[in-house]
Amino acid sequence: MMQREIIDKLVSEVLARMRPRALVLLTAADGYHEIIRARLQHCQAFSPVILFSDNARQFHAETDWSLLGPITSLAEISQTGALDNIERVLIPFLDFATAAEVANGLLQSDAARFIHLARMSGRPIMALDYNCNPTSELNQLKGLSRAPQADDLPKLAAQGIELCTLDRMLSAQPATTEPLTAPPQAYVTLSELKRLNGRSPPGAKLTDLALEYSRGKK
Repeated sequence: MMQREIIDKLVSEVLARMRPRALVLLTAADGYHEIIRARLQHCQAFSPVILFSDNARQFHAETDWSLLGPITSLAEISQTGALDNIERVLIPFLDFATAAEVANGLLQSDAARFIHLARMSGRPIMALDYNCNPTSELNQLKGLSRAPQADDLPKLAAQGIELCTLDRMLSAQPATTEPLTAPPQAYVTLSELKRLNGRSPPGAKLTDLALEYSRGKK
């Protein structure tokens, strides 16, 4: 019996390595977290890689999420080529603050900076809006149905972030992405430009150091 369990475990690990990888970005919100985590854990369409952002550990236990897959860091996933093996980016707990940052081109939090990086790399980004949509049942129960952030949602969609259902997020094929432009008011830093091999997205604004570096590459 023990030998059979070992074989089953090895087979599961091999199959997991063969599946495409999806980076699961955890943010500072946790609505429906047990249901969502369970669905992600049993999804056969991809193998999760977990990234905790900012204060996410206050809402999500690392011991629980480590059961889904390896845990990475912003520094590690920001290295050149680190996103090459990632098929899609999933944000199951997109919160009001992160949604507002991304929608308005601000890059103050780890979550917003990573989403900006993922957009520039052309990765499909899929998010659930249970926590950041004032009209969702969850936020109505919390008394947040009159929150002013509803205007941010169309801006996210315009930037190529797909607000979808959980079934759609767990589907076998992610959405194809259009050629990316930088978010309004967002600046590409020198380190980000180097990760992109000196090629900034169309319409991107460069910091002074990044602009000097870009001119030197020509």
